[in-house]
Amino acid sequence: MKAVIIGAGVSGTLTAVGLARAGHDVEIYERAPQLRDGGNGVMVWHNGTGIMKDLGLRLDGLGQRIDAADVWSYDGRPLMRTDMAEIADELGTPGLGVMRGQVMERAVEALPPGVLRFGRKCVRIEEVGSGVVAHFDDGTTANGDVLVGADGYRSVVRRHLVGDVLPRAMGLASWHGTTQVPIRLGSEHVVPTYYGRVGLCTIHPVGQGLIHWAFEVPWTGALRHIPAGAETADAAEGPVAGSRLAALRKGFGDWAPPVRELLDALTEDDIAVAPHLLHRVAGQWGRGRVTLVGDAAHVVPPRIGMGVNQALEDAWVLSRTTAAADDPALALRRYEQIRRPRAKRIHSTARMMQRANPLLLALRRTRKGVNGTRMLRANIVRGSSFLNDDVR
Repeated sequence: MKAVIIGAGVSGTLTAVGLARAGHDVEIYERAPQLRDGGNGVMVWHNGTGIMKDLGLRLDGLGQRIDAADVWSYDGRPLMRTDMAEIADELGTPGLGVMRGQVMERAVEALPPGVLRFGRKCVRIEEVGSGVVAHFDDGTTANGDVLVGADGYRSVVRRHLVGDVLPRAMGLASWHGTTQVPIRLGSEHVVPTYYGRVGLCTIHPVGQGLIHWAFEVPWTGALRHIPAGAETADAAEGPVAGSRLAALRKGFGDWAPPVRELLDALTEDDIAVAPHLLHRVAGQWGRGRVTLVGDAAHVVPPRIGMGVNQALEDAWVLSRTTAAADDPALALRRYEQIRRPRAKRIHSTARMMQRANPLLLALRRTRKGVNGTRMLRANIVRGSSFLNDDVR
């Protein structure tokens, strides 16, 4: 089977790795002139690193192992601790803080030669007989037995399938960056997140002495402010007036010491802005021999920390359902059938976490905080067990 993949981001390259390992002929078409291997820091949870190993991606030297995630109130009172080392012991794979570009590098490293094609912007999809044709802005085409849209939340392939429906702006944005700043975290294997009634600040190590940090604040911009060429939320800039650093210092300058130390070390140029977006998970996100993966199918905001993991789960399930399929269209529907309940749970969790700040701050009354390991474990283990139990 020949698979044409539109988009060479994380989801597109991971899907190509999975399909190639399943024995398929794969071509990736990317609108950019070269690989977009930059980006912010991300969390790859234990089920995600397990999938990476199964797809043949190297984990050695990748990012920073994360053993615990601590939640604090803005004034430094403990709210929750999640023991990620315990989950790692159970599943046999670690949770990692890592740069998105490193995940891309490991995925590209595992690709067969000649798979990537750059400078090819897809403008139209045509379903013809027992195949699919992608039309590009330079007049060229690519034919495949199946076509996979991995071209982000403003996906051309998604528009072909479900119409021009943009994701919902959630009224929040992350002001974020990755820097090498001298702040006291207590451990290079712990992620601290500080919550206030409106905003939050999260700081997580990503290896090589770097930390990724993000301040979450209200955002009133509309999606029309996002450039038409932006394929992920991270590429978008909201309508921010004045000094970003001054605004952050005004909102977070009296928070606990690690937050204050971070703000003291930042410069204006360190700060990027990404609005939080959420796709409705469609009842059926494919048709015929066309389907979607990653943000094209189910973009979620960064607070939930599941973007890369969802791309990994998509790639793994799609490669398994198509491995020995006689009917490519039925294999794609099977992939969507397996992935949709999981994607809907992540969607519901994202909506719930949108309103979580006051609930988390109520835990201040416990004085010592609560154990969050069970909650995260349920999500991660569920994400691992569906891979083992549902895919035949």
